[in-house]
Amino acid sequence: EWAKSNDYEVWAMVQGINDSQEKREEFSKWINDYKKREQMINQIVSYVKTYNLDGVNIDFENINKSDKDAVSRFIIELKPALQNIGAILSVDVTVPDGAPNWSLCFDRNIIGDVSDYLVVMTYDKVTKNSKKADSTAPYYWVEDNIKKIIDREQVESNKIILGIPLYTILWKTEGEENKGTVISIKNIEKYIPSDVEIQWLEDSKQQYIEYTKNGATYKMWIENDDSISQKLDLVKKYKLSGVACWQKGYEDDKIFSIIKQKLLE
Repeated sequence: EWAKSNDYEVWAMVQGINDSQEKREEFSKWINDYKKREQMINQIVSYVKTYNLDGVNIDFENINKSDKDAVSRFIIELKPALQNIGAILSVDVTVPDGAPNWSLCFDRNIIGDVSDYLVVMTYDKVTKNSKKADSTAPYYWVEDNIKKIIDREQVESNKIILGIPLYTILWKTEGEENKGTVISIKNIEKYIPSDVEIQWLEDSKQQYIEYTKNGATYKMWIENDDSISQKLDLVKKYKLSGVACWQKGYEDDKIFSIIKQKLLE
């Protein structure tokens, strides 16, 4: 009601994050069962009507590669049901060429063709659990994956929504061990020592810091107004439809103003 009264559309997220092998197998049973898919679609349609939703966003993650076609089938079945009631369908996908259960489990060509929008999550090049310290969303990597989606996966650019992170990772290295901590944009300044040298990395289009403390080495590829602005330029460059962010509450006071300004240029 608040969103509607402030002239926002509301797309409700239907999320299945299979964070264990057991959940992934349960998801597999469900996604391969026509009757259960039908029940889910009917339930989604019912919620769209009940809550006067403008659209639905499907976010399925950590899926068996063998379920790739079944996921596509669900999207194919869901689309006309939503179209009949005037609701938008957007689907979240990871970037190509990753792990079998995180990346190779999506047919981006089919999903991009069927859905109204494909939200490409161009972040988590590394996660906090990765063995190597790196940027979660360096510019060169984001751009490379946009081009893969358009050129190789053959998804129309005006259907693509660019997913960008409102967080980064602070890395602590002791010996051979790297430990990552997720830091939201609004809190990053708290983790930058006043005497540290801040470098600009042209390929990543991010600021970078590295320092030692109590025998440990700390590294951070900084997401801020500058890095977000650089990624937003890719929307116009590749004629993408817009931007999605993960997640609300991580932003500082300026980020959404910058996003709005960039998208309206």
